[in-house]
Amino acid sequence: MGYNEKDEMVRVDFFKESGKWYCTEAVRWLHYSGDVLIHDAFKASLEKHLGNRLAGMTAVCLEPHHEYAHPIMMKIKGGA
Repeated sequence: MGYNEKDEMVRVDFFKESGKWYCTEAVRWLHYSGDVLIHDAFKASLEKHLGNRLAGMTAVCLEPHHEYAHPIMMKIKGGA
């Protein structure tokens, strides 16, 4: 992918609720296999990487490390 030499590391961009770009982070993708849906794999990867940070923002990954990869975005829920 070019963002990191490890295939399981993916670039994720984070956007504020207003749509303004906030930051970019390298996130370790946890599940490659099609046995885990791409949305579930993205959610699990974000939860492990972020903890309670960046709640309310939108995460965008253009090149996920998944068997059925396609660009994906997800709203980050707040932790409690």
